[in-house]
Amino acid sequence: MSNSIIQNFSVIFISIVLEALPFILLGSIISAVIQVFISEDTIARILPKNKLLGVLAAALSGLIFPVCECAVIPIGRRLIKKGVPLNMAVAFMLSVPIVNPIVLLSTYYAFHGRPYIVLLRGGLGLFIAVAIGMLVDIFQHGKEAIKLSYIDSGNLCSCGYDHTYKKKESRFMEVIYHTNSELYDIGKFLILGAFISAFFQTIIERDYVLKLGQHPVYSIIAMMLFAYLISLCSEADAFIASTFLGQFTPGAIIAFLILGPMIDIKNTLMLSSSFKKGFIVKLMSLIFIMCFAAGFIVNAVINI
Repeated sequence: MSNSIIQNFSVIFISIVLEALPFILLGSIISAVIQVFISEDTIARILPKNKLLGVLAAALSGLIFPVCECAVIPIGRRLIKKGVPLNMAVAFMLSVPIVNPIVLLSTYYAFHGRPYIVLLRGGLGLFIAVAIGMLVDIFQHGKEAIKLSYIDSGNLCSCGYDHTYKKKESRFMEVIYHTNSELYDIGKFLILGAFISAFFQTIIERDYVLKLGQHPVYSIIAMMLFAYLISLCSEADAFIASTFLGQFTPGAIIAFLILGPMIDIKNTLMLSSSFKKGFIVKLMSLIFIMCFAAGFIVNAVINI
């Protein structure tokens, strides 16, 4: 491997990590504050009882509760246990990591002020989340989707901190524990994603990349699979996606930005801990189909 290839790889890798780090840190802190100070009961109380309004409100709640997909599934399943309908919880889990203002801001920054990328990501992501939420209400009842064996793990939070046992600890320390946990979980996926992206940009021949990336169908499938496998946090994925501008179709990039926050490997594993396999398969199928359709429509009508 030549020195120029190593140098190019290092520059791309480091630039991705450094650009994404401030947004990841800010998102982790906000997520931790919400986890400590705002309960699922509060969210459940403010959701409308009407199905359509409830699904729409749940999908838009990311503007008020900005958490990424790394934390939204545990919150979503607790909402279901507190009586929130499955369709609203699903819309919440799918939309919040996309309409999150930190995510939209990072997307705007990553794509150097291209507002249409932000609008497409936020608008299409919100539409798909609401549509899937309404479809879930048709084909799946809440109790049928949840595993009977699912039981909360006592007082031990997913961050590893026992909030009840350590009563003398301040809320500030709880926020620190949560922030540390979020940074660890998100950071390792960011580094892996930056590594793969840098490798992709420097090692694979450009002619091959352009041949795949400019195909109106194959490019979308490739980027959706990449989003699913790489398991990036939504606060960092825009920095990875922006490196593919000019090499992949706009629809492929939009599909990547929408599908990744909705479903990936780590989210699939988290879902399997409390939801039945049949429901997960149906949910994943809907997400992949609708994200592909969104990317295909973008390719058909927009030439970025």
